[in-house]
Amino acid sequence: MADIIKKGLLTAIGTASIAAEKADKILKEVVKKGIISTKDAKILVGKLAKEAEASSKRLQKIISEEITKQANKTKPMVNKGKKTAKKAFSKATKKISSAQKTAEKRGKGIVKKAAKKLRK
Repeated sequence: MADIIKKGLLTAIGTASIAAEKADKILKEVVKKGIISTKDAKILVGKLAKEAEASSKRLQKIISEEITKQANKTKPMVNKGKKTAKKAFSKATKKISSAQKTAEKRGKGIVKKAAKKLRK
């Protein structure tokens, strides 16, 4: 999930960068042709920069909200996984304990039989 968010953020930044370059190129051309003055172009660039910054902040807010939402969705699954793991561990511990007792009984039985045979 983090990879998808990272790619989305990088794509947004790249897109904004490309848009800024294109806008700059167009404005230089418009100034060169005399359609608007350099002063007006600078004002326009300032406005575009402010809009880009506002868009960036909105995007950051959306991404932050989505990360929080996804993290909240994941918490119950993690907790459920922990509970399941604890149960499985407890069950495995009981089985190991039972198997150990059985092995001890068999071992004692084998030793007793071997001792009887040695006494004969």
